[in-house]
Amino acid sequence: MKQFFAFSVLILLFLSGCSSGNSNTAMDGQSLYKKTCASCHGENLQGAVGPTLVNIKSKYSEADIEKIISKGSQHMPANLLDSEDSKIVAKWLLTK
Repeated sequence: MKQFFAFSVLILLFLSGCSSGNSNTAMDGQSLYKKTCASCHGENLQGAVGPTLVNIKSKYSEADIEKIISKGSQHMPANLLDSEDSKIVAKWLLTK
């Protein structure tokens, strides 16, 4: 019985780690945004020191957003996020 229980726990742990990764993109994007971007662009994308990001999808493509995050723009410094995190935040911003 103990072996069955141990085996069941291992299977559950294994299955909980098997996800596509896409389901967490929105949450990861939000977390990255709050950690790295919100101090300038506001908690709700409303802008502060930096410009508003509300409805950014009407102005920029995903590739444009990634480029701005990576290379910076005017007063925004470059390389605040690595390439992978830039993609995650860009995708997240397009959902807002």
